[in-house]
Amino acid sequence: MHRRTVMAGVLVLTLGTPAAAAAGPDVPDAAVTASVRDIDAASAVRDIDLSDSVVDLEREDSSDGRVTVQISSDVLFEFDKAALTAEARGHIAELAGRVRGATGTVEVSGHTDSRGEPGYNRRLSRQRADAVKAELLRHLSGAGVEITAVGRGETDPVAPNEKNGEDDPEGRARNRRVEITFSES
Repeated sequence: MHRRTVMAGVLVLTLGTPAAAAAGPDVPDAAVTASVRDIDAASAVRDIDLSDSVVDLEREDSSDGRVTVQISSDVLFEFDKAALTAEARGHIAELAGRVRGATGTVEVSGHTDSRGEPGYNRRLSRQRADAVKAELLRHLSGAGVEITAVGRGETDPVAPNEKNGEDDPEGRARNRRVEITFSES
């Protein structure tokens, strides 16, 4: 039996089954109860090792008083773009505090993976390095910090773009990066 009631522009559909209505919400249906089984959680849960699947979005290396902060381009830019994302601007603003005390010239270098034409990759990596440089300078105005920007394209990979002749997406992701190198005082 179906009953329709329209109240204040709302269609309410009531499916009536006398036995279900009389049972109430606290009384389980016998068919449902028979299909419920206990699950042994200890045997159903498996550990997953993500260490090989996780790509560092930022890395930092120090050597001989020089610091290199390597930030994934996937964090800073949209695909095939050189305009910084809002999140990237905030991240660079935080990094500017450390760069403020740098001695000597700060180098910002852009890098790409091996996809695309080498000339295009050099231009894109230079545009990205210029965008990071401009954002750093915006936060460091009057600090007397000299910053250079260079686009290296695909010429300085940190990981293979291919493995055994096959595309290596993880390696390519590591190669798409911007590095900011400076001397801490």
